[in-house]
Amino acid sequence: MRRYLAQLSVITALAAGLGCQHVGGKCDCGYSPSDYPIMAPTNPHASAPVVAPAKPAAPKTGNE
Repeated sequence: MRRYLAQLSVITALAAGLGCQHVGGKCDCGYSPSDYPIMAPTNPHASAPVVAPAKPAAPKTGNE
């Protein structure tokens, strides 16, 4: 059982080490705030079109 746990920990460490890749001189497994700049806020917009309510028809009188 000890040998199994030792092998499992070595394989896990090896897999974690292989997961980090250096692309263009940068390591992709670490977090850098410069990688994700906070964008300026945008103007809000309606998620549905605004439709004006229909005006009720004027009642008809018998004089017309």
